[in-house]
Amino acid sequence: MVEGGLRSRRSLLLIAFAVVVVAAGVLIGVISSGDDDPPTPTASASATTVTARSASQMINLTRSNGSWPGTHGLSGVNGSPTLDTASVTAFCKARGRACNVAQTYTDRTTWQTMTAGSDWTFENFASFDGVLVVSQGLVPIGASADLAACAAGDHDSDWQNFGTLMRTHDRADSVVRLGWEFNEQTSPWRADNQADWISCYRKAADNIRATNPSVVLDWTINAHSTASTVCGGVSTNCYPGNDYVDIIGIDNYDHYPWSPTAADFTATATRAEGLTWLYDFARTHDKLFSVGEWGVTPAGDAGKENPDFVTWMHSWFAAHAQYLAYEAYFSDCDSSGIQSSLYLTTSNCTQNPSSAARYTSLFGE
Repeated sequence: MVEGGLRSRRSLLLIAFAVVVVAAGVLIGVISSGDDDPPTPTASASATTVTARSASQMINLTRSNGSWPGTHGLSGVNGSPTLDTASVTAFCKARGRACNVAQTYTDRTTWQTMTAGSDWTFENFASFDGVLVVSQGLVPIGASADLAACAAGDHDSDWQNFGTLMRTHDRADSVVRLGWEFNEQTSPWRADNQADWISCYRKAADNIRATNPSVVLDWTINAHSTASTVCGGVSTNCYPGNDYVDIIGIDNYDHYPWSPTAADFTATATRAEGLTWLYDFARTHDKLFSVGEWGVTPAGDAGKENPDFVTWMHSWFAAHAQYLAYEAYFSDCDSSGIQSSLYLTTSNCTQNPSSAARYTSLFGE
């Protein structure tokens, strides 16, 4: 199998080792550890030895539980209203702290536009000096039947093209949320056929890595529920295996169910398909964890904004910072969306002033 980025704690240490030796010419030190130790990088990596755009290097920096984002925490947002650097910069200026993560998507119209033809995904963030997180579908919209063909290897060349595309745009060392939210009912690549889904994911992973060994692969679920017809009702039944995953992640919104109290938040996070439940699964597999999308959801069952949810998420991030690879707030003003925007004031956006103020106080400088 082609070697991939962040394959394990050992690969993380080797990456950090190589970076320090090349840049400084001196071995600062590699920390070896047992199963319960964090994927700690070489000691005292400096700004001159770490590239802000390198997912593997940035994720490998030491983080300590108790604060977030802190010095090395990766915190950011998707581009809203446009998937580009300007929108991310505007959000982060409003919160009072620069973002070192931008979360974006590829086109999902056809196989060609989803893989080789998604140049715009990278061009729109060419000026972003941080880690790029790309959410990449497993099949195009309306092509769920193609999961079987993907599993059979019919689209291997498409995945190789995507790996090449990442390298062409100097974003080889980026995070790809491959087939994210596969357990969500409306997902075009919903895992109704568990075997086909896992095989397709593995084919995609292998072939992206064949042309881009530096890619960091993030296996992400949608929080709170998995239908009985999907992965046998448990999202982790569709885990493709440690060799095909570098980060395990979740998209966690304040909806279905929303959390009116801290006790409700904790209960939802702890039970199956929840934030803490999946984090514990990640740790049993010796993987770092991510929250690639999260936010208040006034368009959901709460029917209003919930600034306390922002507080509880921030506290959770701080408590788990040591193994938290990154988190990205999801800003949305679409008419059929969740209306989670914090700072946009256009007429199509629901205003969430209390949540915005709380987010600024916790995530700003």
